Amino acid sequence: MRNNKSHDNPNRREFLRLVSKAGASAALLRSAPLVAGVLSNRAAQAQDAAVKRVVFVYTPGGAPRGMWLPSGGALKRASRGFEGLQSLCNFREVSVLQSGHGLARKCLGELRWESEWSGDTIDQQIASVLGETTPFQSYVLGVQTSTEDYVVRRSGASVPAENSPAAAYQQLFSGSGSSGDSAAFLARERSVMDINRAALGELKTRTGNLGRAFDEHAAALDELEERILQSTMKPPTEGCTQPTWNASGYATSGETTVPFLHTAELQSDIVVAALRCGLTNVMTLQLGWHQQVWYGHDTTYRGDHHSSAHAGQADENAEMTNYLSRCVAYLVRRLVDTDDPAVPGTKLIDNTVLVQVTDMGDGRDHSGEAGPNMLATRLPGFKQGTVTRGGNNLMVLEAVVEGLGLGQYKGTDMNTHKIWPCAGGEIATDLLA
Repeated sequence: MRNNKSHDNPNRREFLRLVSKAGASAALLRSAPLVAGVLSNRAAQAQDAAVKRVVFVYTPGGAPRGMWLPSGGALKRASRGFEGLQSLCNFREVSVLQSGHGLARKCLGELRWESEWSGDTIDQQIASVLGETTPFQSYVLGVQTSTEDYVVRRSGASVPAENSPAAAYQQLFSGSGSSGDSAAFLARERSVMDINRAALGELKTRTGNLGRAFDEHAAALDELEERILQSTMKPPTEGCTQPTWNASGYATSGETTVPFLHTAELQSDIVVAALRCGLTNVMTLQLGWHQQVWYGHDTTYRGDHHSSAHAGQADENAEMTNYLSRCVAYLVRRLVDTDDPAVPGTKLIDNTVLVQVTDMGDGRDHSGEAGPNMLATRLPGFKQGTVTRGGNNLMVLEAVVEGLGLGQYKGTDMNTHKIWPCAGGEIATDLLA
């Protein structure tokens, strides 16, 4: 999990020189990454730099044909979770290249230089540009993922998604890489917030308004910590530990004692807190894995997602797909509602593009046609509120790179370019402003 835990990289030298002027040593920044994030936000303001962020969200199994792509502003059975967000989201139906089980990493682009052994997925390539001045170059969160199939790769190696909100919170906000027992971590006398407050105390004599900047983050982090504490200490939701409704004996590997949607919301809260606090500009949220062995805690369909594709009706598969849509929509709404301290007067959605990707078109037959992709953002490089179809999923990723203004970094010369043109330069231009 080197990529999730490390917040040191060679590209940060210039940034460290900058923040050292505020009296912050590299050792202090390593021990209190939240302080580094505040400094990163403050540096962006001072330089009047454009703040750009990207969040990739992976949803497995595509969607049943004709039941996801909205018709104008009218949502379908598998996309109803986005109700109220139609004017913001760009829904796109594409051909998913190399569709099927065990190919989740392919939905994040052809690996850099097309190498299975040394390539990076597109989030890591973008992070090599946008993550130069943040404590974490990127971070990968998950909900009921499996070691069998992680969606992110760096230098050809899988990057494990952190499934525990408590462990992710600890790694991101305390500078510690060990997860430990979540309840013990949350209940300990000296909290993660205390570590950062102590570090700020060291800096207050040298900085004018840095303390006030941190105070803006503290309330949100306290709320997040309380939510994680409640989810950790409460008994499992009835029926989730050993579902009594699994009469058909569907595979249940990967199930948890917490409803899938609840964990997804907690992970989304961490995404928002990390972006808001300047800890990273690139995050990936992997919702499940290609076998889709998760249950909807409040769905009418009582099997897992995989069984809804192969043993259920189209409406049932659409209901389970919409459960994932609800997970993604929750994160979009949080980005819409949360102020962005790095750009006063804006919301996180104004400076962030959320990209939903998948590994199949229609999971019922593992085909690659009519796969659901979606972009949600108010960044000026992208359109808003569109419903389009055509092209393939890699062309959407090319559009993301262009909309972020990173086209100059694309190329096939590994010595001069950081982003591989995964669609051969073809771009879904109708997603761009």
